[in-house]
Amino acid sequence: MTDAHEPLHDPASPAPRAPEASALPPIVVAVMGLPGAGKSLVARAIEDQLGLRRVCRDAIRAAMFSRCDYSFLEKRAAYRSLQLALEINCMLRVGSVIDGMTFSRRDELERIAEIAAAHRIVTIPLLVDCPVDIARDRVARDLRIASHLARDRTPDLVTEVQARRDPPPDGTLRVDATLPAAQMCREAVATITRAIAAVAGSAAKA
Repeated sequence: MTDAHEPLHDPASPAPRAPEASALPPIVVAVMGLPGAGKSLVARAIEDQLGLRRVCRDAIRAAMFSRCDYSFLEKRAAYRSLQLALEINCMLRVGSVIDGMTFSRRDELERIAEIAAAHRIVTIPLLVDCPVDIARDRVARDLRIASHLARDRTPDLVTEVQARRDPPPDGTLRVDATLPAAQMCREAVATITRAIAAVAGSAAKA
């Protein structure tokens, strides 16, 4: 099985051509999944291919707290800032892709959807579906090479998140995290592109 943390672009397979960002209705993609699933790979692919603004809680926390203790308070502060950034994007009528969150608690996803809905923007949940053992192995490797912004991620955290997370809401889109990275990202972009087309079609009929 190929690791989803391999390089994003497969030279033998050109990346899908993205539609013009201005031709798309603004949407919010909430990328869900276990630590180590590959959410950031998927979020960056959506950002690059579809022109959405990536709003990452891990990056926000790192910018806010250069000497971070990874406390609950720091995490909540970063989450509140993420919500503000999302609201600004919605006011500007630009799409967002939310990264750096597992969305293990349903109320966190519901809050993101509420912010978007206040501006008549649809939220699309996308689950990067990864087996626990694979996610644990990836997090352990990230720790060894210090490759991730969130230094509080451990294999045990993966197990804890899996044990406490709420089921994803009905209609959640999924991408297989065990696929090679380039294929996983292509499928995620294609899935979101179809979802945006469906949103645009519904809006046109309204």
